[in-house]
Amino acid sequence: MQPRVEQEKELMKWMAASRPFKPLSRQIFTTAVAIAILVGIILIFAGEWVLIMVMAAAIFAYYAWSTVPPEESEYVITTRGLRVHGQLYRWEELSRWWMEEKWGYKLMVVDTPLSFPRRLHVVVGEADEAKVRETMEKYVLMERPELTAMDRAGKWVAEKFPLEAGR
Repeated sequence: MQPRVEQEKELMKWMAASRPFKPLSRQIFTTAVAIAILVGIILIFAGEWVLIMVMAAAIFAYYAWSTVPPEESEYVITTRGLRVHGQLYRWEELSRWWMEEKWGYKLMVVDTPLSFPRRLHVVVGEADEAKVRETMEKYVLMERPELTAMDRAGKWVAEKFPLEAGR
């Protein structure tokens, strides 16, 4: 006897930005470039040309992500999984999820240990957060992980050495 195949049904759908966005302030970009120039001078004396190119590429990428606003994306929760940017992440691939806020955006963060990327940051936007919670809790464990040593170190550095004044 063949197993019964169930058709995929949409449980919830919404449109939101494809990523959180915070416009780059002139001060933060100037600070980052000044630090990069100083480190670059040291690397020139060390002869690390590849590292200089990687650093320049990272600064350019950060500049591009901070000046180009995100496009609108469709997010869908279905009976088979979570569809983000047109790609289906099956319920079996998802281990846990939680809600957080970044730059004024409500985010649903989902761990996907069996696929790439390993963590999805889904912008909830104008969607009903209570309905998102109710729907997701039926399929995946809602649990915020403990901060790792790397998370704590990154948070400490960001607090002690802000690139932007008045933070």
